[in-house]
Amino acid sequence: MSRVAFADESGFDSNKKCYSIGVVSFDFDCLAGFETYFKSRLVSHGVQGEGKWTKIRTSHGLINFTLDALYSILRSKSACFDAIVVNTSLYRNWSSRLMTQEDAFYQTYTYLLRHIADRAGQPATIFIDDRTDSYPKRDEMIETIGNHMLSQLASDGRLIGVQRVNSRESVGVQVADLLVGAINAAHYRQLNPSFPLHPAKQLAIKRLSELLGWDDLCYDTMPSDKFNVWHFPKEYRATPKTRWVYPANRVPYVSEIDLIRGIDPTVNSPVVIRKSA
Repeated sequence: MSRVAFADESGFDSNKKCYSIGVVSFDFDCLAGFETYFKSRLVSHGVQGEGKWTKIRTSHGLINFTLDALYSILRSKSACFDAIVVNTSLYRNWSSRLMTQEDAFYQTYTYLLRHIADRAGQPATIFIDDRTDSYPKRDEMIETIGNHMLSQLASDGRLIGVQRVNSRESVGVQVADLLVGAINAAHYRQLNPSFPLHPAKQLAIKRLSELLGWDDLCYDTMPSDKFNVWHFPKEYRATPKTRWVYPANRVPYVSEIDLIRGIDPTVNSPVVIRKSA
């Protein structure tokens, strides 16, 4: 047996208060079914082109696709989603003279992938979004350093390949992008309450939170076999609170009029609410 994982990040910017890295992982023999299912869901929700968090503001179908993604992970036999949210003001290496912010970012990336491989206790193939970095072999570094850490832990887990992929061609990376984008936006709003978060993104965060039995996405989690958010560094843990995950059976899909009302509350038209599968 082996695992496969898709990873993406959100908020990696020197001016931001936090950034997040998210990974969706599952048994490798589920890969073909995963890709077939989520490609079909993009089509059924009318999503044009690549699924990205930055496009949420104009697409109620993309919000519903993200709801389907989280719902499917929570109900899957093998899938899980893990994220690390880094508070940059508390992360000493972020402002250290000994490493660049890119170095510090990939250090936390490696921590998260090491944790996922160690927990699985089996080889894991990792696909990461093809970022533009100052050093082009970051994927090789993650694999080498991550496996060194795993060997020190005497873990059965192993990173057998960390590969860059074009997110346009990887529905797995798109799922990771959407979920980690929502998580990072919620955390950024918590750290900076005056931040003008787009109404459509607020609506997406609200519905995703309801799927977890929460009122927001700005929390870290108690250990879960389906959904984990890790606050880093340790001084950031339990800010504002650590939550258990209580998956909901259903939450309403977002209609086009829901999205319009969120942007313009003066709109008043009848709407039919559908339920997520």
